[in-house]
Amino acid sequence: MAPLFSCYREYEKLHPGLRIVYRQADIADYLQTVITARLAGTSPDIYNVYSFWSGQLAAAGLLAKPPTEIHRFIRESYLPSTVPGAEVRGALWGIPGEISTYMLVYNKELLSRAGYAAPPRSWDEVRQMAASITRRNVRNNIATAGYAFGPTSGNTVHPFLAMLMARGVMPLQDQHRTGLATSEAEEVLAGMAQLFTDGSASNAVTSRDFSSGTVGMAIMANWVKDTLQQGLGERFSAVVGVAPIPSGEVDWRTLQYSFFWAVDARSPSQLEAWSLLRWLNTPRAGGRPSCTGEMLLRMGGLTGNKADIALGAPDLADDFTRPFVEALASGRAVALPNLRRMTEIQQLLHHNIERAWNRTLPPGLALRQAERQIMPLLEEER
Repeated sequence: MAPLFSCYREYEKLHPGLRIVYRQADIADYLQTVITARLAGTSPDIYNVYSFWSGQLAAAGLLAKPPTEIHRFIRESYLPSTVPGAEVRGALWGIPGEISTYMLVYNKELLSRAGYAAPPRSWDEVRQMAASITRRNVRNNIATAGYAFGPTSGNTVHPFLAMLMARGVMPLQDQHRTGLATSEAEEVLAGMAQLFTDGSASNAVTSRDFSSGTVGMAIMANWVKDTLQQGLGERFSAVVGVAPIPSGEVDWRTLQYSFFWAVDARSPSQLEAWSLLRWLNTPRAGGRPSCTGEMLLRMGGLTGNKADIALGAPDLADDFTRPFVEALASGRAVALPNLRRMTEIQQLLHHNIERAWNRTLPPGLALRQAERQIMPLLEEER
């Protein structure tokens, strides 16, 4: 947050009498904090909104519609593929901030030791490589996992959705279809579950263990870069590789989500709030990225701001980050609709995906059950 704090003070100097007060909430408590603040009459003027919550917040009337000049600024300044993350039912609600997308992250050293010079290109190759990488200790517990999932809804559900999109199926596109009752969805979930059956994956080893060197592969978002760098230190570049999600498809897609800047619908300072947000997201003099762009670049995050991407090119050109940026720029990274009940939809998917992993339900049955549970929530979008 250091770049933003510095910018806040600079903006206050440029606007005498204006004061910017910042408050942070843990992401696990954020949505409840926002709703409670609204009920208590203590809402802030500005939010940094997780896109998957925006459908609920917009439906509840918490978000202000951006003025025309902000619409124009967004359309002109951001990669077209990143703007839908700030939309609900075709309406734009804010300025895109941090963008996240998913790719296959793999341990180059573990693949090399197992005899592989390149990452997998199909799920059959994933299974083969994962089995070769996996090592067990004297108690027959996995010490090095060929592949890792979980443990949260984000890194359980999002990899499944990304893999489904890589197979050419767009999930949750409208109130009539989930994409779950397809042969592609069943094949994806069956392939994930097979890694547990093979003994190459375990609930005891999650994607969070990657920086310890005990995970061969995982589908992860770009924001893990900073965590992996802290864990691996100088070995980061030698160990960590990034590749497209191995679906066997040439015209693959992957999942994108974002955070975006929004203004409270009851704020008495809406014009001032939008002016501040535009200033925070406009590149500065002297070839410096915007305040938001500088913050994201420092922590290994991605932005959809075209000028910030150009100004931050040296920081975005490393072997880890470049594939994620290319996925955004090419339109391969696609945002799902921001639905009103997205939180519950993710929870239902998480529960049923884990049932398939744990072999308490066959993959096809788990997906059909998830669809039955999700369809009433989608019908509320009408």
